[in-house]
Amino acid sequence: MSIQAWEEAASCATRENRGLPWTVDTAMLPPVLVDIMKATCDGCAVRSACNSYALEERVSGGMWAGSDRASEPADLLDLIDAIPMTAPEVDPVVDPMVVAA
Repeated sequence: MSIQAWEEAASCATRENRGLPWTVDTAMLPPVLVDIMKATCDGCAVRSACNSYALEERVSGGMWAGSDRASEPADLLDLIDAIPMTAPEVDPVVDPMVVAA
């Protein structure tokens, strides 16, 4: 994954904050860490760019722009697109009355 230009100016990239578990789903973290991470995002100068990147790249986990991306609902259209549209092969139905005759 390449670094985006805006990431260098992100509050999460500072020496004090880069050690926080940004890529871990917040459900697995102590609430105090989640609060620190949200507060860090609240004051971030590139929060809008971070949010746009997370949406465009369909980020599915971790803290991005102050939100836990794992808690976002799945896009149903994406799920439908993933379903194969070819019908499975089915054996022809045999009428037992015809076979017995």
